[in-house]
Amino acid sequence: MNRPAPSPKPMPLDAGRFDPDSAEASSTLPASWYFEPEIYRREHEAIFYRTWWYQCHASDVAKPGDFMCGAVADQKIVIIRGRDNNLRAFYNVCSHRAHPLLEGRGNKVLITCPYHQWCYNNDGTFRMAGGRETLEGWVPDNADLKPVRLENYGGFLFVNLDPDAKPLSEQAPQLLKDFYTCCPRLDDLVRVERREREVAANWKTLVDNNHECYHCDANHKSLMELVDYDNKAVWSDDGITFSHTVERKQLDSSAYALDADAIEQDSLFSYIWPNLIPLFFPGTPSAVMFQILPTGPETATVRHDFYFLNREPGKQEQAFMDWMTNVLVPEDVGLCEHVQQGLHSRGYSQGKFVVDRDHVAFSEHHVHFFQRFVYEALTG
Repeated sequence: MNRPAPSPKPMPLDAGRFDPDSAEASSTLPASWYFEPEIYRREHEAIFYRTWWYQCHASDVAKPGDFMCGAVADQKIVIIRGRDNNLRAFYNVCSHRAHPLLEGRGNKVLITCPYHQWCYNNDGTFRMAGGRETLEGWVPDNADLKPVRLENYGGFLFVNLDPDAKPLSEQAPQLLKDFYTCCPRLDDLVRVERREREVAANWKTLVDNNHECYHCDANHKSLMELVDYDNKAVWSDDGITFSHTVERKQLDSSAYALDADAIEQDSLFSYIWPNLIPLFFPGTPSAVMFQILPTGPETATVRHDFYFLNREPGKQEQAFMDWMTNVLVPEDVGLCEHVQQGLHSRGYSQGKFVVDRDHVAFSEHHVHFFQRFVYEALTG
């Protein structure tokens, strides 16, 4: 029988002049790392399958049987609350012949595979199948749904495909405290709406863009009217995360109008490695889980989950969502798509970080923060 040739040993990666130890001395990661299919392939095992990925909120799966489907890159998962009221996550695939089990969200007392009708309890345990008597020796160790690590982080649900991964709460203990400092009513928030947009850019291009405000004065006029980046941001790094607070600037900016009597929080902009950017903007208690989902070497989906106190957003909250979707996001998408094109130029190989931690309006030290994690993951 002919067998496929074994995969060749991966070639060592050349990071050029990138310096993981010093942002000031470092060049950026090589341009090729942002479009080569081999880099994207390696990122799955080295990054995507070993990190914590935000999925939804605990209130989305509040009752026994409630489920919500999600994914980690190309791996489909489902989060479901069992009859015992415990939340669990599983690979969303039947143990028999790999057919997906569930779609979207809903409520299931029993999970039945559409293909051959294999049936599972909502705690993931195998229940029944036609011809079960032929499977007695196989069922005990193989038939149950395969679990995925799940963690509740301030009500936000994260999964990790690595069974040995360090808990997110241990990797990012300070950031959750920052969430509550900015938004004391964090526990009362519910997910109101999810908005997505396809982008013709590598996921790292998008993360890089969101880790600095060097480009903001020239490209985000309404954002700069809303918040004050003039050396008033306060930064904090915390393991695999960072955050910075920014004071509000104008009540009646071109972004959205703020009611002075209804402002309960200022801004907190943050990051959780590898692809989540939690955002808290001035106004009523709220949060935005901004996630950058890799879909190919040069494509990604940007997802915004909006959280408010009530399922029906108020006038100010609706204006805020529309501004983000119709103004702020398109501004960044256009920049990132142009950068992605430029990364292919023979006139560019690596750039240089501008680093000045005393002038946060233009410092790019957190772009280096992110690229260092990428470098260390891919080079081992």
